[in-house]
Amino acid sequence: MIFSLILWPFILYVFWEIILKPYYYYWYYTSQGIISICVPKPLIFNLLILKKILKNRYEYSEQILYEYYLKYFQNGEIPSIFIDFRAATGQLVISDPDILQEIFVTKGKYVDKLYRVQKVFYGLTGESVLFEKTTERQATKRKHLSAAFYKDKMSSNLKVIIRKTYAWIERLKIEIKNGNNERELNSMINQVIQDSILISIFGETSLKQTMPFIQDDEVVEISLGFAAANLFQALTIKAITPLRTFVSFLDQYSIGKSERTLQKNQQTFREYLQKLINERKVKMQDPNYVSADFLTMLLTDDLFKNDENLMKDELATFMTASILTTTALITNTLYYYEFQPEVKQKLRKEISAIMSPDRSNPAPFENLKLSPELWIEKLSYEQLQEDWKYLYLAIQESLRIEPPIRSSTPMQLCKTMKLGNYTVDQNTSIAVNFYLLHRNPKEWQEPSKFIPERFDPQSPYYLTPDGKKRKQCSYSPFLGGRRICLGKTFAENIAKCIIPIIISELDIKFKKDYHYEKKPPKYYSAEINVPIVLSTIQND
Repeated sequence: MIFSLILWPFILYVFWEIILKPYYYYWYYTSQGIISICVPKPLIFNLLILKKILKNRYEYSEQILYEYYLKYFQNGEIPSIFIDFRAATGQLVISDPDILQEIFVTKGKYVDKLYRVQKVFYGLTGESVLFEKTTERQATKRKHLSAAFYKDKMSSNLKVIIRKTYAWIERLKIEIKNGNNERELNSMINQVIQDSILISIFGETSLKQTMPFIQDDEVVEISLGFAAANLFQALTIKAITPLRTFVSFLDQYSIGKSERTLQKNQQTFREYLQKLINERKVKMQDPNYVSADFLTMLLTDDLFKNDENLMKDELATFMTASILTTTALITNTLYYYEFQPEVKQKLRKEISAIMSPDRSNPAPFENLKLSPELWIEKLSYEQLQEDWKYLYLAIQESLRIEPPIRSSTPMQLCKTMKLGNYTVDQNTSIAVNFYLLHRNPKEWQEPSKFIPERFDPQSPYYLTPDGKKRKQCSYSPFLGGRRICLGKTFAENIAKCIIPIIISELDIKFKKDYHYEKKPPKYYSAEINVPIVLSTIQND
């Protein structure tokens, strides 16, 4: 009797969640004129399409969801709003700049992160502002965290990053001189970004920045940065497994061997963060200790200093978000630098002008007299905003044509309401697809081409194909509104510092000729393989 009382409600719940709910939402949205990717299929929905796409992936495959959309729309134009039934309530995929203006601005107070996401990532990021529901507490935490990106702290961190990058270049030049001149582009950039970001987050530490990590049933030592990246990618996969697609109550649990391993790795990662906190607390007992890093800021902030779990939440979030995205941004920009000769020529011309004693008579690019002190002067916070105009254009175009995050983390409305001409249910997941947004042929001239001048107000490419000003939300690589990425300026400034140092000292050539014909897609979770041959530029 008791068993029946439990069983029947469970069966009814599953019947509603897995069979009836998808068809209800299919009717709800298609009756409003929103196109649906397939008719929902009970139990499997559209996961079989994804399975086929996964089987056929190769070097030039785009992000899996974009490939999935292309397959359904048969490589034609993808609508600026459609409903995707990989989950029972569906997910609205939006790339319409007018609707985004509502989501980010006019109706921003009604938009929040999808509540389920925090549960999946809780073991790593806990109550971080990234996934936390928008409340007064969340807004207060966000305000306190933004202090890490104020001018004074940013300036101090940029000086450290410049010195570290220059020292790395000098070591690399010695290796090149000794015949060790081959690298893989993405791996090389990932390493320098890890070093730069870790010192921005943790400052100088005596702890070895590696940790034990379980991979393929073996415990290996990997860097803290790689651990953060691996954990974030594994949790992203966990969030879209079939079981969680069907029922939401499984979100906070670890199911199966791989997820239990993931849980152990998360615990080890947070234990390492605790060691860093403990070490810094000891150092800060010295009244003369001064540092502008993120951890020190948290330990001196009234909101965070007495809550170590909250500190670990934000440390983990900062690491995972910044390393993956900044690596993708710099890798893509350097690829296009070598891929398009006119971009290389213009960037080199700008470097020569800025780094020469006399801008009106720039020294030849290969004869510049460079030093860490000169770079610190020329890449100061103020100089980054005032000079380096073409570098800024190239970075913005890199973020447009290949946004490191192709699609936003899921969002939802606080109540059922109108977005554009459509009524959106508060339980429906919403994703902003930056890749589709940034390649909208109505907003961008020749959207598949890398043209930095499209961000120059003096260029004809600054306008839409019909000669009008682009819509405000046609470009949004860091989301927008009250949930805009906190680290936006941090990521852009790191790229502005590291890219000119690399290209002024190292000549990069693709080892494989076909990489000069077509660029492989690179985003935060994609591991590309672009072998390069390095040589030094500056004459001693």
